[in-house]
Amino acid sequence: MKGFKIFTGNSTLDFARKVAKNLRVNLNEPGDSDRKGRQICWLSNVNCMVDIKQNVRDYHCFVFQTQSESRVHLGKNENGQDIFGKGLGVSDHIVESFVLINALATSGAKVTLVLPYMPYIRSDKKDHPRVAIGARLMADLYQTAGATGILLMDPHFSQIHGFFDEKVIKVEVLRAKPILAKALKSMYQLSADKFVVVAPDANEAKHAGSMATILNLKMAIIDKRRYGDNEKAKPENLMGEEYVRGRKVLMFDDEAASAETLIESAKFLVDKGAQSIIALPTHGVFSSMENLKIIGESPLFEKIITTNTIFLSEEKKALCPKIMQIDVSSYFAEAVRILYAGESLDKYKRSLYDGLGEVD
Repeated sequence: MKGFKIFTGNSTLDFARKVAKNLRVNLNEPGDSDRKGRQICWLSNVNCMVDIKQNVRDYHCFVFQTQSESRVHLGKNENGQDIFGKGLGVSDHIVESFVLINALATSGAKVTLVLPYMPYIRSDKKDHPRVAIGARLMADLYQTAGATGILLMDPHFSQIHGFFDEKVIKVEVLRAKPILAKALKSMYQLSADKFVVVAPDANEAKHAGSMATILNLKMAIIDKRRYGDNEKAKPENLMGEEYVRGRKVLMFDDEAASAETLIESAKFLVDKGAQSIIALPTHGVFSSMENLKIIGESPLFEKIITTNTIFLSEEKKALCPKIMQIDVSSYFAEAVRILYAGESLDKYKRSLYDGLGEVD
């Protein structure tokens, strides 16, 4: 390889800028242009065109994209300020990813896709007949587009590697667990008589258990039942109720989507005697503005601690000032450096647990 280059789609512009700054390299942005037009251009027929503006043959190119809403980056004005166009949704970013990966791969580059949060990651199984497994479809299409590597943070399910042909595409997963644990320890004097870790459902019990071990706290588990595909789940029982009474609850999850179940879980736990809720979803989707406002105004919630894998608009921050984002771009930057060097990420992943006493 001659070197490495970083490209970004429209959904990760700010995040990728931080990664590039950390690595002290130039970022190739959607709005970069020459006389032929922009690097990523959304045409009037709503088709996406990618025109790579430089030689990438024999370079290792890292393509950043995530599941998020954004606007089309049109470049910068004469004062260096960003200019944005129409809004883009998740499906638009998926298409951007495919076309950008393919443009780089067919130009002779080795391509690693960096997905802080992977689209359709929750569609991981056949819950009932005649339903598509979206995560598997995404895996196939990223591979078909030309990616030979993929870097994720906290996918919804641990068996993500099985969705890819690792003879063709290498999958690497970064965990937010040690990052969030260190943030908590710096913010609070954690003790078992004041705090408890609660798994929001049985599926998260394993991860919540390891967090409880790291933080030296007790754990409880909500028995939650989901009866449809409308993102609503109903808490029905609480295992370890005695550990919850009178304590602040630390509730970890891979994502907060509409936050409907987060609100229901908080009400349920406070009814069971919890003092307040500190929610720690890795990926803050927060698709419902109404629910964000409820959380922001509710005395049930003390704080929402999440990462910046998904862009959080100023409007959402204003609705819920309780949200605190942990910047994880430096961790991705170091992962990019290691992967470009052709080294294993295992040692780096273990180092994130230094001082915590647990290895993922």
